[in-house]
This record gives sequence, structure tokens and C-alpha cells, in this order.
Amino acid sequence: MKVILHIGGSKCGSSAIQAYLRQNEKALAQKGVAIPGRDLDFSSEVSGEQIWFFENAVAQHDLSSLGQKLSEAANTAEKNGHHTMIVSAENICNHADLAIPLKDAIKNRPVKVVFYVRRQDDFLISGWQQWHLKQFDSLRAFLADRVGRVGNWYEMICPWADAFGDDNVSVRPFVKERLTNGDVVADFFDQIGISQDGMTPLTRKANPSFDEALARIAHRVRDVFEGQHDNRFYEVMVRLLGPAAFKTGSASSLMDHETRERILSRYQEDNTALKARFLPELGNQPLFHPLKADDVIAKSDTEKMSDELAMLTKCIYALAQRTESECAR
Repeated sequence: MKVILHIGGSKCGSSAIQAYLRQNEKALAQKGVAIPGRDLDFSSEVSGEQIWFFENAVAQHDLSSLGQKLSEAANTAEKNGHHTMIVSAENICNHADLAIPLKDAIKNRPVKVVFYVRRQDDFLISGWQQWHLKQFDSLRAFLADRVGRVGNWYEMICPWADAFGDDNVSVRPFVKERLTNGDVVADFFDQIGISQDGMTPLTRKANPSFDEALARIAHRVRDVFEGQHDNRFYEVMVRLLGPAAFKTGSASSLMDHETRERILSRYQEDNTALKARFLPELGNQPLFHPLKADDVIAKSDTEKMSDELAMLTKCIYALAQRTESECAR
């Protein structure tokens, strides 16, 4: 039985893949594909991912029992007649010391490691909006702390390729034009060789980015967050604002063109090495599309403040409408 390890990276479409696995668990089982529950077993809730199971095991320095759990899950899946088991947790790639224990746990089975990578300036912008604006006093402080420390894709994938072999590792640029049918879910299933026939497509975008004005407001009140994974503030805003809470388009006003170019130059050597080893078919093409002028939205501080005030006004209006509706009942 084959084991698929979807190990990351973060902010590279993992939520869409996991939502699809959760939604199609039964259809996949009929095809002989097993989706373990969130505790890497077949009794816990199926969420399409095992993120916190791996994170907690690493925090407790319990890698041997983690390997045992993976081995047991694979054995159970095989006994149940499955030919493939998919494990998905984008945080796995952050822990190089997991490569050997996981390899040893499933050493007698064919394995496919799937790893998506994203242009680092986009990755940092997305990470700031989802997690790090809750932690850092400023975007500048965040970049000073993280640029060069995170998003080193080549450095991250090498331990896995060394453990499982380059031929068993699939590195995929998270670039629409390079994904199968322009879709990360279709691309993932293409990479693992499983047909999507008979499965239900996602009806809404998984983990969409929030409007940048809303993100700036969230940063101003970051004391309301209990940690980087606390999303209750955003959940309230989504209930108030609906689609207006989410970002449209991929361009960003968070960093200017020069800042983004400096970030990309910091990762150039790492990206070149990754392409040479894992994506030689790209030839003279760069790993990622170069930064374009329209990737950056130039806004003054005054314009940004105006956007924030407009967002807050929408919130007040939505609250007033809700209050009037409740009073009318």
C-alpha cells in the first residue's frame, strides 16, 4: 500500500486540499484511498489533515510514538483493503527531524512526498495576515525577524529528499499557470495519480485572505487575540460583513515594490538550487514569475486610513441593520 505525505508548505493551498479530502472521504474510500482522522487513526474525526497531531508530537519530543502511529494507520488502511493512504499536514515540512522517523515507520511501503512552494514575498504577506500581525508590533519587525528564516524551500525539502529519495518527492510551484487545470486540488490528485471522477468539487474557496484594510484594523487591536491561531475576531467580522471581509485579487498594498524585490533577492540562491535539483524541466524559466508592477498596490498612509474607516463604517452599518431586524421581530 502506498503512503502519500503532503508535507506543505504553509500558505500554498493546503486548506483547499484538506477541505476536498474531508468532503470526499467516503468517495475516496470507495476508490481504495484512506483518509485518516485528525489523530492519525481511523476513529477520530476526519478533517482532511493531521496538523495538530504532528505539532503536539514534536512539542512533546515524542517522535517514536508518532512513527508507530503512522505505521499502525498504514497497517489498518491496508487491512481494510485500501491501496493508498493520504496524510496531510503542511507543518510537517517545518520539522526536518521528522523525516527519518517517518521514513523508518513506513520503510517497506512506497511513498510519495508532495511539497508546494510559493514565491516568498507572497508567502510572507499571506503569513502576516493570517498569523503574524497578531504577534509583531509592525510589519517591519516581522520582516526583520522572519526574512531568511522562513520560506527557504530548498533547505526545507532536502532532508525529505535525502530520506525518501528525489524520485519519491514532488515539488510543485504554487503558481496557477503551472498547476494542473490551474487548480491546486486537481494538481495534487494529478501528482498522486488518483482520479477525481465521482468526487464532489469544492463549492467555496478554502481559507481565503482577508481584505487588507480589515487586516490592518486587526493589527491595531491585536491584544484581542489569544494567540496566532485565534481567529475569533475574523469570524465575527465575516458574520458582520460577509464577502466584503475578504480580499479580491492577488495584488497587495502591504509592501512596496522595493521591499518585495529585496526579499526575493534574499531567496534567489535557495530558489535556484531548488529548481536545479527538483524542477530541471523548467530550463531557463525562473522558479516563480518575476515580480510585476501590478503585484503592488501603491497607497499612501492617508489612503490606507480611509480604507480602514470605510471598513469600520460597513461594520457599523451591518450592526445597525441586524439590530433593526431583531427589533422588528
